Amino acid sequence: MTSTDERTATGDALAERVTHLQNAMHKLGADVIRLQTQLADVAAARPEEEPDPGEAPAPFIFNMSREAYKAELAALVRWVDGFLVPVYVGDAAAWCPAWWEHHEAVGRLHALRLAYTELADTASAGASGPARWHAEHLDPLLARLLADDGPFSGCLGGAGHVERRRPAPRAAALQADQVRDEG
Repeated sequence: MTSTDERTATGDALAERVTHLQNAMHKLGADVIRLQTQLADVAAARPEEEPDPGEAPAPFIFNMSREAYKAELAALVRWVDGFLVPVYVGDAAAWCPAWWEHHEAVGRLHALRLAYTELADTASAGASGPARWHAEHLDPLLARLLADDGPFSGCLGGAGHVERRRPAPRAAALQADQVRDEG
């Protein structure tokens, strides 16, 4: 093979790689559209109802029935995206735009919203309620979610979401065998 043939072969490999990357980008675009559609469906599921002051607090989101969970998640999405992110998160590079796909984030954000509901009402929580919400709830929660090892650490921030899955037990065993064989 001549050097010209080698360049052509390398060019073909590069063209294949570019085609592969273009296909991957199209798939990611389709995933974004799918997630936006799911989010719109969740947000439109049921309008948020203000809790009755004499009513018992809502249960934690993971203790709800499937239907109640969907409605509560829709309300949480509206609260997080309509209030929390614009006011407190802004354009933080580590914030996942598909935060509702992270179970840890959903649980923590729901707990934050429950605490906000309780502590933002100065009539019942006292004048220091909002300060306590910031210091005891908001600041530690944001530190955890945006930490280098937090639930969004594998995501691309505003550029995209990466779904992390545990490897299948068989795949994990094969990886462990490869590491032992190489070592």
